[in-house]
Amino acid sequence: MPEASTAALDTRLHSFFGGLSPDAGSGDPGACFADPFLLADDSGARPVSRAAFVAALPRREQMFAAAGLGPATLTDVTWQRLDDRYVLARTDWDAPRVDGGAAMRLASSYLLHDDGGQLRVVLYLNHQGLPGA
Repeated sequence: MPEASTAALDTRLHSFFGGLSPDAGSGDPGACFADPFLLADDSGARPVSRAAFVAALPRREQMFAAAGLGPATLTDVTWQRLDDRYVLARTDWDAPRVDGGAAMRLASSYLLHDDGGQLRVVLYLNHQGLPGA
């Protein structure tokens, strides 16, 4: 991949994932996900509709609060273009502890479909759950 294309994709990916941050104020986080997409975690993998995902977001915020964590902030994105249409990205997020302790590092991987203009999550892999969740 030419260096200019690599830099452009890197910029797009940082912008895309920055927009998924809970404090980004994104109007429609569901628009970043295919309908349906595959959600995977330590319990297995399952298809999830965009509507079900968006409906679950408030519960996710409650789970963070119950675990003593504030909204997670993107700290790193690494990626590999698999072909002309798909990108595999690994992200690291830091969720601050409301008691002032060290932030909790959270890692997620995403398989993204790239139509040349828009990125969409087709697979979301959550590498670890929240403590107590």
